[in-house]
Amino acid sequence: MLCKKCNSEGTLVIRKVFFFCDACFIANIIHKFRACIGKNTKFSNDNKSLICLSGDISSSVLLDLVMNGITLNTHKKLRISPVFLHVNGIVSTDDSVCNLIMNQCKKYNVDLISMNISSMITEYKNDNEADTTVKSNNFRMPTINNFVNKISPSAEKDFLSRIRQKVFYKMAKDLECNSIFTSETNTKLSAKLLSNIVMGRGSQIENDIGFADCRVKDVKLLRPMRDITDEELNHYARIRHLSSVDKSVSEINLQSLISNFISDLELNSPATISTICKTADKISSADDNTGKPCQICQNNLKTKLDKLTATDATAFSKVVSSGDYNASLLTHDFESVTKMEVFPHIFEELCYSCSKNYYEFKTNIAKH
Repeated sequence: MLCKKCNSEGTLVIRKVFFFCDACFIANIIHKFRACIGKNTKFSNDNKSLICLSGDISSSVLLDLVMNGITLNTHKKLRISPVFLHVNGIVSTDDSVCNLIMNQCKKYNVDLISMNISSMITEYKNDNEADTTVKSNNFRMPTINNFVNKISPSAEKDFLSRIRQKVFYKMAKDLECNSIFTSETNTKLSAKLLSNIVMGRGSQIENDIGFADCRVKDVKLLRPMRDITDEELNHYARIRHLSSVDKSVSEINLQSLISNFISDLELNSPATISTICKTADKISSADDNTGKPCQICQNNLKTKLDKLTATDATAFSKVVSSGDYNASLLTHDFESVTKMEVFPHIFEELCYSCSKNYYEFKTNIAKH
């Protein structure tokens, strides 16, 4: 089969339909990367940008695309001042991953900032003179090491991803960066969209899946690889001889189950993946980003409505199922039920999903 661009002999096929030669394929991926940045008004040139590296294949491709863009001598040059960051120690420190990323950065002759998340937690605790990682008024969250291995795998995955994102924002502000680049692909974002809905973060899809996350003032989190699929990622890394760490370990949680479903979908019905991801562009909240934020995920907190909500119904069901309740309270003072320990600090300091995770933290820590 012939390459769809130059009519030379095709060396690879995308979506079981489109044939490319290696040169045209690389040019196409670079164009997708640049076009995603260029067509979005959320990004402006001459930014100091924090490039977040994790060592996996998407991280290696992001590093290569950024370096390719800033070294061009044409009008298409990517006009940013990159700062490269690697955050480890979320569960355990992996020196091999850090060494790989350091070697990658040496190859491009750039510096790497490597930070263990535990050191940031300690720094935060010292600065606030309290044994917490997140604190606001009466809301307190124990340090990660105290409970991360005592909660359900799905809650752990969700919570750690939020803490990791908070690290990105803090480092961006400390380093005076205007934007953050992450290496999330079309495939990963499709899985994240479905995971958000399952985990009770449906209202956050616009910021969690879209090109730009604008929840934090002065710093925008951008996803310039959101138009590139994992299939294209693998071909790009093979052609460019990029090294990476295989992080496809078997995990037992909802997110991994959804990710496996999306991977199978990409293999058998590849056109469906882009459709799922593009759904995020059509979903937005009626609220702006000026309200009070959740202390963990920074999403806008919903105002408590007079009408009965799904959250109220869930809280009511949990209290009744536990058997530890006062019948008169349930019939005469229903609002007090939702203020019990079913969803702690909901609508005050935490969003629904973070409140649910916090309840699980408290419940499981109390048992140990």
